[in-house]
Amino acid sequence: MGKKNIKEFIYNVIATALPTLMLQLVILPIVGTRMNGDEYGLLLTIVAGVMLVAAGLGNVLNNVRMLTDSEYKKKQIFGDFGVMLALGTAVVFIFTLAMSKHYNVVHASNYILNIILGLTLFLKEYYIVRFWIDLDYLGILKTNALCVAGYVAGMGLFMLGASWQLIYIVGNMVASIYIFKIYGVPKTIFNKTELFVSSVKKCVALTIATILSRALVYVDRLMLYPLMGGNDVSIYYVSTLIGKTITMAVTPINGYLLSKLAKKEDFNKKDFLKILSASVVIGVISYIACIIVARPVLEIMYPQYVNESMKYVYITTAASVISALSVVISPVVMRFCNMNWQIVINGMCFVVYVLSAYVLLEKYQLFGFCIGSVVANVTSLMLMILVFLFT
Repeated sequence: MGKKNIKEFIYNVIATALPTLMLQLVILPIVGTRMNGDEYGLLLTIVAGVMLVAAGLGNVLNNVRMLTDSEYKKKQIFGDFGVMLALGTAVVFIFTLAMSKHYNVVHASNYILNIILGLTLFLKEYYIVRFWIDLDYLGILKTNALCVAGYVAGMGLFMLGASWQLIYIVGNMVASIYIFKIYGVPKTIFNKTELFVSSVKKCVALTIATILSRALVYVDRLMLYPLMGGNDVSIYYVSTLIGKTITMAVTPINGYLLSKLAKKEDFNKKDFLKILSASVVIGVISYIACIIVARPVLEIMYPQYVNESMKYVYITTAASVISALSVVISPVVMRFCNMNWQIVINGMCFVVYVLSAYVLLEKYQLFGFCIGSVVANVTSLMLMILVFLFT
């Protein structure tokens, strides 16, 4: 890896990790001290739903735009994505409204704020693709640094008595404004081209695959809240926090690999196995490190939940490590295998997750639910490996 690639990778790691680390390790723990367990559990559930659908759809449009950019440039045509963006906006609006109703959110203002949160996140996740296409990792870093500054400003408003949603809304809006300042608002946004049908098909396939994949990360809270209440959601979330730092750490690798692989025409099995082997070694080391630091870190961040959460940390961290391995190899499968495999893999894993987690929850309560997560993530990893090696 040359100096340029190392610098780009470092920019990407910092850019991707910065907003998540600020939210997970600083802002949300502070918010948690100002809410009871049920209120905080509802917040975590709403955020999970928004991250599942709004961020998921934004990421889908981002990836399809990135993967098809060379084809559009080759034909010297522009458009299509404005139409898909409008459809995505409608889906996010309807989903967020329905989710707020389902979880009995009170006050009309909270409905409105949840919808704005979803829409601003969706737009930011899509429009940042302009930097990915140009391989401008410094631009991505600047965008996300401004997003963090917005989070801090929103946190200040929350501390003064405003709604918690403003933390996310202000951050996403500041980031989007910066993107528009650099690239401007697309003027041919609603043009349709000869590639429209092809791009829509890719978008639909990847949407199904992405939502199913992200469900493995976020559906836990969406399932737990109506079954066990907000306090158990809070305990479960805290137990997963240390392990999910691993997933946060490898997520930049996903975006970086995809942006590079989009320019390649093939990828051999030997290189795939090298990436997988290195990831397994790093994963084992990371698991041990997370277990060692879990209690002292959680005692600082969530002293009110640490004793209950530590009962589940060993198993939730294992699930996160296995999930991280899937995150690393998924760009290779996405780029060089038929897109339909994404749907098959993620669909099977989602079914395994829901069934195993629900059945084990009934018998072993929260511990059983955690075991279900491990089963699903092992299934996902094994299927990805088999698909790349044998298709």
